[in-house]
Amino acid sequence: MFKPNPKAQVELKFRELFGRDHKPVVTGSRLTLEEARRRGVRCLTRDGIYFTELFVNGTQLATAAHADWRKAYKLLKLEVEKLFADGMVQS
Repeated sequence: MFKPNPKAQVELKFRELFGRDHKPVVTGSRLTLEEARRRGVRCLTRDGIYFTELFVNGTQLATAAHADWRKAYKLLKLEVEKLFADGMVQS
């Protein structure tokens, strides 16, 4: 069975919960230790951290960070579910 990549999984989860009215944009990048500190992201490793963000209509709705890029996207997917539970995005 086809399994989408982690970035696509976040987008699909958002569309599944909130419908297709909103266009989610998911970005992810590896931050060095200095960049993480500058952004205020807690980083426990010297290798840096992978930082993911979810934007809808140009507004940042959720962020997640983890040393493993796959887990960073999984955490972002959990943040999308929390947004839905809290009723944060309205049509």
